[in-house]
Amino acid sequence: MEADLKFDCWEIMNCENIDCQARQEPETACWEIARRNESFHNISNTCSDCIVYVFKNELPILSTKKALNIIEQRSINKKLEVGHGVCA
Repeated sequence: MEADLKFDCWEIMNCENIDCQARQEPETACWEIARRNESFHNISNTCSDCIVYVFKNELPILSTKKALNIIEQRSINKKLEVGHGVCA
C-alpha cells in the first residue's frame, strides 16, 4: 500500500492563492512554515489533521489509488464551491 506521491500542498488542497508562503517555499513543508510563522494552523494543531500532512507523513496507510481519488474528489468539490479555503 505504499505510495510515492509528489504533490505540493496547493495541488492537494486545490488552492488558488498564488501569494501563499508555501508556494514561495515549495521545498519547505507547509506545516513547517505554519510553525515558523506561528500561524493559527500550528497553534490550533490543525496541521496534524490536515490531508496534506497525512499525505506527506502517513501516506503508507493509504493506497496510491485512494490518495489520488481524494485529490480528484477535492478538485471536483472545489469546482462546486464559492470562494476558496485558507492555506498556510
